[in-house]
Amino acid sequence: MNILLTSHRFFPDIGGTETVAELLAEEFGKAGHTTVVVTQTLGASREAAYEDVSKESTLPLEVGGSASPYQIVRRPNMRTLWQLYRWSDVALQNQIGLRTAWPLIFVRRPWVIAHHNWVDIQSGPLGWLKRRALRLARNVAASQALADRLSIPAKVIPNPFRREVFKVLPCQSRQRDLIFVGRLIHGKGVHVLIEALRELERRGVRRELTVVGDGPQLRELTHMAEGLPVAFVGIKRGRELSELMVNHRILVLPSIDPEPFGIVAIEGLACGCVAVATRNAGLVEAVGRHGLLCEPGDPTSLANSILEADAASGRMDGVAEHLARHDPESVANEYLKVLEAAIEGK
Repeated sequence: MNILLTSHRFFPDIGGTETVAELLAEEFGKAGHTTVVVTQTLGASREAAYEDVSKESTLPLEVGGSASPYQIVRRPNMRTLWQLYRWSDVALQNQIGLRTAWPLIFVRRPWVIAHHNWVDIQSGPLGWLKRRALRLARNVAASQALADRLSIPAKVIPNPFRREVFKVLPCQSRQRDLIFVGRLIHGKGVHVLIEALRELERRGVRRELTVVGDGPQLRELTHMAEGLPVAFVGIKRGRELSELMVNHRILVLPSIDPEPFGIVAIEGLACGCVAVATRNAGLVEAVGRHGLLCEPGDPTSLANSILEADAASGRMDGVAEHLARHDPESVANEYLKVLEAAIEGK
C-alpha cells in the first residue's frame, strides 16, 4: 500500500500523539508499505525535501542518521499535498485535521481517522464541521473512553510505545521515590501532587519527587514546592527518560482534566514503576489493574494512594500481558487491517 499519514505535530515535538505517528510510520515501512508522513512541525534534523511523489527512487530517505522506511513532508504547499493524495492508496489522519484533508473533496481516497484527543470539546463552526466529517471516514480510537465520546462507531486500538527503550534494566536501583512526566500545565495536576507531598509531611512521611517536563506553570510550581524534596529536571525523552524511570519506584499521574489515554503510564509500567493515577477517563485503561487510582483534584486521596503504592509490588503481576497490547508491531498490524478494509470498501 501507499499510505499517506498526516499528523499535525510530529518529531521533534514531544508528546503521545507524535510518538504514535512515528511508531506507526516505522512499522508500516517495516511491513513493506510505502509511507509518507505529512506534518506542520518544522525540524531540520529530520526534514527531507519532497518534490515528486511519483518518483519511488526518493524512498527510503535518511532520517535521524539511519535509513528510514518512511518519508517526512513538512508544511507542504497545496500542489504537493494534492500530489500526495493522488499518489496514496489510503489516507490515515493522526487526529482529524481539515487543513490537510481538503484534497479528499476532489481526490477520492479511503479515509481513516485515528483519535487521540477529544473531538467533542471544540466548539464553533469548525468543531461542528469536524464532527460531521467523521461520518465520511473509518474511525479508530486509542481508548474506549475516546470511543464512547464519539458520535460514530470506532474501533479501539491502543497506543504503542517504544519497547526497546522503555524496559526494566538489570542494573536498576529504585533509589528514588516518585516521578511525574508531562507538560507543566494546570490540567496535569502537578500542583495537586505537591499538595499531596505536604499532606504526607504532616503525617511524618517524606517522599522525594522528580518532575520531568516543562510548561507555563514551571515558575508557579517551583514556588509551591519550596521546602519540599522536589527536583524539576526539564524535558527528557528516549533512553534518558527511561533511565530516570527505572530509578524511581512510583510513577504519579495526577491529571485533573480528562485524559484520552496516557502513553507515559505504559512507559512507566514497562520500566517497572508502580503507577498512581487519577480515576480519569483513559488513564484508567492505560494503567489497567497495575495502578492505584485516586480522585482527581484531591490531595488527600492522592497521598493515600502513594502510601498504598509502597506495598503494591504485587500489582506488577501480569504486566507483560498488559504491555503486549501496546507492542508497536501488533498495534500497526491492527491499523493495517483497518486500512486494508477501507481500501476494499472504498
